[in-house]
Amino acid sequence: MIALTAEAAAAAKVGSSTARAAVECHYQHTGTDFGFGYTAVLKVTNTGSDPANGWWVEFDLPPGVVIETTHSARFSPSRSGHIQANAPAWLPNLAPGGSANVGFNGSKPVGTSLVVSNVTLNDVPCTS
Repeated sequence: MIALTAEAAAAAKVGSSTARAAVECHYQHTGTDFGFGYTAVLKVTNTGSDPANGWWVEFDLPPGVVIETTHSARFSPSRSGHIQANAPAWLPNLAPGGSANVGFNGSKPVGTSLVVSNVTLNDVPCTS
């Protein structure tokens, strides 16, 4: 199975020979729930045959879950809801088989599950 980026898919539709396979990805989410807070790591692995250059990861958090501190990526200003984390300067590309750990800590209402959903790598949906 070859997944295409939106750009490559558009090129393929018009008959261009520049279409290329995109990254494919897998994610693993681990965390510790403190009741009112949490610490979490989202490990994203490039399972495709192409590198993920200038990679970014997007994911959704449940309502009420807020990110307060981050590590191992450059996060967008949004700290709740839909999140984007961009490649840090020291890991600008994910080679095929390469992984990145995106870490974050924060607060949440007691009883709210700490789950992530709709995880993508460079706009390609990831499997868990």
